[in-house]
Amino acid sequence: MHEHPPTCLDVEVHLGVNAGDEATLFQFVDSIVADGKRILSGAVAHTLAVRQARGGTALGAGVVVPHAAVRRLPCARLIFVRLQTAIDMETPDHKPVQEALTLLVRYPPSFADHVLLERIRDPHMNPVLIDLLRQGLCAEAVARLANGA
Repeated sequence: MHEHPPTCLDVEVHLGVNAGDEATLFQFVDSIVADGKRILSGAVAHTLAVRQARGGTALGAGVVVPHAAVRRLPCARLIFVRLQTAIDMETPDHKPVQEALTLLVRYPPSFADHVLLERIRDPHMNPVLIDLLRQGLCAEAVARLANGA
């Protein structure tokens, strides 16, 4: 049986974000997602930092895919951030990070959420996604992820 990504996926683009380090990047994402009711301020940044501490989110060439499962998140979210200035995030290739594709899914994550993460991280899909998102083509990015090609 072929499992598709979640039917509920919001994608957004933020270009030229000023974040001098990983914590500030995660705080920026937190400020977008936290609503002060369902998702408290600081919860997303904390969850991303805990996940990042386990390693393995760097794709190389200045791209990271931080990801986390967030309690009470109404819908999966892919937040593309292109930083004004690259930051050091201890990547295996030692290249500073310029772009982050942050994936937030509902807790507990489903099999479809794991499939979505693998599609985003796929070395053939990732450059296509980044190119679409740099142009602000969010609907096209969602369609590519849904089709898996």
